[in-house]
Amino acid sequence: MKFNNSIHLLSSLTLAFLVLAVVVISSASASTVEVPKDVNKIGCLFGPSYEKVVILGAEDKITMASDSHQTLWPWSNIVYKDLNKIPVIIKNAQTPNIEDLVKNKPDVIFFWNTPETVQKIEDAGIPVVPAPDTKKFEDVKTSLDSYAQVLGPDAKAISKDYADYFDKKLAYVKSNIGDIPSDQRPSVYFAIRKPLQTAGANSDISEMISLAGGKSVTDGLDAGFGTDITVEQLLKWNPDYIIIDHCGASNLGSKPADQTLQEMVNDTRFSDLSAMKNQHVYISPTGVFFWDAGQQQILQLMWLAKLLHPDKFQDLNMNNEVKEFYSKFYHYELTDDQADRILKLLPPVKSGGT
Repeated sequence: MKFNNSIHLLSSLTLAFLVLAVVVISSASASTVEVPKDVNKIGCLFGPSYEKVVILGAEDKITMASDSHQTLWPWSNIVYKDLNKIPVIIKNAQTPNIEDLVKNKPDVIFFWNTPETVQKIEDAGIPVVPAPDTKKFEDVKTSLDSYAQVLGPDAKAISKDYADYFDKKLAYVKSNIGDIPSDQRPSVYFAIRKPLQTAGANSDISEMISLAGGKSVTDGLDAGFGTDITVEQLLKWNPDYIIIDHCGASNLGSKPADQTLQEMVNDTRFSDLSAMKNQHVYISPTGVFFWDAGQQQILQLMWLAKLLHPDKFQDLNMNNEVKEFYSKFYHYELTDDQADRILKLLPPVKSGGT
């Protein structure tokens, strides 16, 4: 079986038990996946998968999720309707106990693109949809569509709505940015989880920075998402801006956002960086999920473009953009204060508290 060419995810055992037709879908990585035609029990183990299924209107079909979905993003516990009621929670989701998965009898599991583990789950008779590649910014849109193809016609219609929204907002940013010469673009270093971990050219981060009117210092780095670098390399790049995302992912070795930022400010190794001297170090907003790895990445593009070129985006109100996104795709009406708290990386206000 060649994982990148054709993945037949329904074993004969599953077919015999379900006696269902299958549909063939193409993921963003151009692989072919076979799944049950009717999906009623979903396992969301892959980090961004829960958000995608919520957007596609199928949260009520999620019967199994990673423990990180309930613990890492406080806004998701408020915005998502069923997250706190998921019957089966899987710990160590990237290396799950296969027996725990089999007991839940899911129709499909959304998982990472890790062939060895996918094969083990598949051998247990469970259909698996591995994570599509996201090396281009457009893959934010196409990855959602690959999930929609699994979930059916209603999900496909929602995916089309998201694609239209995505295209509209992308066109708005491109129109405002225009053709900014390279020497007028601020250099940007995008840190993942911690100051000395980044995303190279084999991810969509450098493209997003370019679309936002910046110049990614890692554009020539032949590496993917979550690559370690040295202090010396960062000092050599000497970026004008530093953006940090994926904070608070304790399962991935990431500290809370405020602690990450404070430790960087206190670390004298970084004191000579232009971004530090000019106080141009920012933690990306998060909300229900990391902005750099889910469907909110289109919000991150707008946020970054306004941060780098405020003169070109005077009409852009990120508070309103966040409220619109949450209403349209999560069906949750944020107040002005809630949207402001998301943009400032503040948690939800607890009932009866501040």
